[in-house]
Amino acid sequence: MSATDPERQVTLQGTIERFTFRNPDTDWAVVRLLDEATGQPAMVVGPMAQLKEGQRLRVVGEVVDHPRFGRQVKAATFETINPTSAEGIEAYLASGLARGIGPATAKKIVTKFGDDTLRVVEQEPERLRSIRGLGPRKIEELTQAVRAQKDLQNVLVFLRAHGLGASLSARIVRRYGANASALVQANPYRLADDVIGVGFRTADRLAGQLGIPPEAPERLDAGLEFCLAQGAKEGHCYLPEQQLVRRTAELLAVDEEVLRARLPELGMTGRIVRQLPPGPQLLHDDPAPIVYPATLAQAEDGVARMVDKLLLQRRARLPIRPEQAVEWYAATSGTQLPAGQRDALVRALSEPMSVITGGPGVGKTTIIRALVQILAKKQLRLLLAAPTGRAAKRLEESTAHAASTLHRLLEFTPGAGAGAFARDDENPLDADMLVVDEASMLDVQLAYSLLRAVPPTMTLVLVGDRNQLPSVGPGNVLADLIGSGRVPTTSLTTIFRQQSGSDIVRVAHGILNGEMPAGGSDGSDFFFVEARSPAHARSLIRELVVQRIPKRFGMDAMRDIQVLCPMYRGEVGADTLNSDLQDLLNPGQIEVERANKRYRVGDKVMQIRNDYDREVWNGDVGRITHIDAGAAKVHIRFPEREHEFRFEELGDLVPAYAISVHRSQGSEYPAVLLPITTDHFLMLRRSLVYTAITRGRRLVVVVGSRKALATAIANDDDGQRFSGLGPRLRDLLRRDGLRLEGGP
Repeated sequence: MSATDPERQVTLQGTIERFTFRNPDTDWAVVRLLDEATGQPAMVVGPMAQLKEGQRLRVVGEVVDHPRFGRQVKAATFETINPTSAEGIEAYLASGLARGIGPATAKKIVTKFGDDTLRVVEQEPERLRSIRGLGPRKIEELTQAVRAQKDLQNVLVFLRAHGLGASLSARIVRRYGANASALVQANPYRLADDVIGVGFRTADRLAGQLGIPPEAPERLDAGLEFCLAQGAKEGHCYLPEQQLVRRTAELLAVDEEVLRARLPELGMTGRIVRQLPPGPQLLHDDPAPIVYPATLAQAEDGVARMVDKLLLQRRARLPIRPEQAVEWYAATSGTQLPAGQRDALVRALSEPMSVITGGPGVGKTTIIRALVQILAKKQLRLLLAAPTGRAAKRLEESTAHAASTLHRLLEFTPGAGAGAFARDDENPLDADMLVVDEASMLDVQLAYSLLRAVPPTMTLVLVGDRNQLPSVGPGNVLADLIGSGRVPTTSLTTIFRQQSGSDIVRVAHGILNGEMPAGGSDGSDFFFVEARSPAHARSLIRELVVQRIPKRFGMDAMRDIQVLCPMYRGEVGADTLNSDLQDLLNPGQIEVERANKRYRVGDKVMQIRNDYDREVWNGDVGRITHIDAGAAKVHIRFPEREHEFRFEELGDLVPAYAISVHRSQGSEYPAVLLPITTDHFLMLRRSLVYTAITRGRRLVVVVGSRKALATAIANDDDGQRFSGLGPRLRDLLRRDGLRLEGGP
């Protein structure tokens, strides 16, 4: 409970007269409780939607003054008490507890059995047959309903007794029902997988309270899987066994040898894959094993095998003479194509699979436009796609050819969970060529789903910038494909957009060469604004977003300016700047607060996890159009459509006035503002600054410390991502160029 004033903490005991609001999806309810001490009604709010009218409650909570609904008691804990009076029992039975038991029937039952009614219903239900109108079916339903309510209360008491809050306990009950106590006691670690809001540490604390020994197999297995999952969130497909064991030993405070001994048995369950690392093994080597989550092992191996299969399709794929087609496009479009662009086009038209990579302004979009026109001239079918809706929309606008997200292209099936695509190896895509833009955003699982749907007869072209930050999800697919040496690749380096005077492009390419940018001048589209301290940088950012940039460049502060941050925490982290800019740009609106974040009508927000049922993807940005406090729902308009989100689902959304650089991938903004200070020391890398700067279309402003910026540009080490895709691709060929059977 968040109360700090003891005088506002109260304990009430009374009967639920009625529900003024109830949301079964969130368990949130507002009840009118008749207080037995005063005889007066009190409004109580909390996760009580599973209760019934007529039930007696004992509530401990805090008196709050709601600006719209007046004085309420916000329940911190509550427990039900069986009604003891005949009137209370009658109201309870008539509350809709069981079908067919209305006020008249409830009155008959209570008239017959009085204060002993509930005991009779639970323990001697056969005696109810003497009540006219009560057949065996109604009696059975009433008995089950009364017992279920009792079981439900026992579960809630059990969970709250072990330190779980009322809302969390209610979610667990909704997930498991009356069996929750037994299921949680049998394996509390299942909560971390099955219930929103329960992390591993909460489940582990509960396990300790339930007496599960520190070295119990289920605890060791859960810890190992949790650390593998954390590794995947960091971008790793696998962890070296020694690192996995060390991480888990620190987490669980157990001996490493105990964990190492569990790995073979855990592997036999099929949930992890333990193997030697891919790549050539020399006789004198003694390689240490690596450990994958089973889903990532399958995805990585699948990508390698399907890429290998595509590359071996050496026969002519398209009825096109590549060199002549390129000449035709150059002549008919009046476009001057330098050698690099010509090479990229020829490879795309002649190879079964190819990669085109390069930074901003080097002509990647020109190549895609050329492919659109060449295939249209030959009446061949071309598909264009990108990982995100924003990237797909930009691709469509720049090529005048229909483009879609990869999820839509693969015909994702809502309600079926991750990876449920209608398009796969049994129902492949139908086209002559597929071009995927922003391929640096491909994680290994999405790449696996994509390649499963690419038939042997289709030409695949991946376009992306290998120097950007890698995908948010696990793997480093584009860089691994290029680094394997197996996939024909064209690296574009000649800059064309610079001819129009873009300092953004010049600075971005200079950063790749380790060059420190100048501060900018009148007429430039890149500026560096020096700040004396992180606090000064924070003040400057507020001024730049709200006043200086809109006034000087005629931009809309909400729509056109995007703040990109290296981190979420800190003086100029995304969390702090979101709060600042929300108050400055969108004050005084209806709001709801969850997990220390405020959500207001008019706010722009970003989805941070793939929502497969709504078809809203990680990185999608929307605007809050309406907050329905009564229904505990927020309405958000995304580019495709509007969706409702329950209050408890707001953890999947963050305010988007300021976002992380990583989450900006695939997007372009009219103006980008990037804070760089020494507070960001752990994140100061060249690829991060490069990615942020290349998101700006008309204006980029870097605010902060020259020392911090120089540190970032000098650091070209992006840290190792544990990925075996490149070695797996090389393993599929012998040194003499013959394919190895069996694979890894």
